[in-house]
Amino acid sequence: MKHDAWFRCSDGCEGRWELTEIIYRCPSCDGLLEVKHDVEILKGRSSAAWMSLFDRRYMRTSWPYGSGVWGKKELVYPQLNDDNVVSIYEGGTNLFWAERLGESIGLEDLWIKQNGNGHSGSFKDLGITVLVSAVKEIMSRGADIKAVVCASTGDTSASVSAYCAAAGIPSVVLLPRNKVSQAQLIQPISNGSLTLALDTDFDGCMALVEQLSKDKRFYLANSVNPLRIEGQKCHVKSDAARCDYLPKRQDSQQYTGALRQYRDPWIGFKHLWASGLEFYRK
Repeated sequence: MKHDAWFRCSDGCEGRWELTEIIYRCPSCDGLLEVKHDVEILKGRSSAAWMSLFDRRYMRTSWPYGSGVWGKKELVYPQLNDDNVVSIYEGGTNLFWAERLGESIGLEDLWIKQNGNGHSGSFKDLGITVLVSAVKEIMSRGADIKAVVCASTGDTSASVSAYCAAAGIPSVVLLPRNKVSQAQLIQPISNGSLTLALDTDFDGCMALVEQLSKDKRFYLANSVNPLRIEGQKCHVKSDAARCDYLPKRQDSQQYTGALRQYRDPWIGFKHLWASGLEFYRK
């Protein structure tokens, strides 16, 4: 049986939408959507087989599976045509043993992950590779998408502009004037994005982006789009591999800057458990 994934309402309303449909909210309740995977098919492969598959792919040169995201393609976007994957081999960031910091705060075995150690300097690369790949897939089926659009204070725009440049897809970035660092401002500009600084805050930029994305020619790239979670959850899977899939660390503390992104590692854990991998199960 083939692996499958689709959109559904996160609040439980009836309905199923393909990942190639341009939809961001539930038509019934206006709530957020989530990506649902066929867990029974995932269970059809043993935990040992999953571990072997992930390890064979990890950071190798076989396209696109060397990526820290696309090496877990069955658990991300299984139906995506490999030719439409837009990847700069994101992920694979190391777990650093913070021995001295751990000693200073009374932790014997402290490990730290910095997802910003990537090509764009943004931890959001993990989600944006999935989103821009999905846009390329949608466009390959004839959709008239003119640009990927986002509101940002730096991280999202850095990542969106980089991946859209790699894919040859136009991008539009709305930023609050004088509230973005110079280093992150130069990234969308140098990547060829139409970059607009507005006299408002992030929420004002986001409101305009949501209005713009009501026109299906402009694809929404902010975190309301559930496709981003599918990539951002993958750092948990990489951490599991780093620890040989064993629950030898008693606690996994996840810190993020946005509440919705706190959910990403939780979903990553759930997918590991569904695949029979008991990493951090307690």
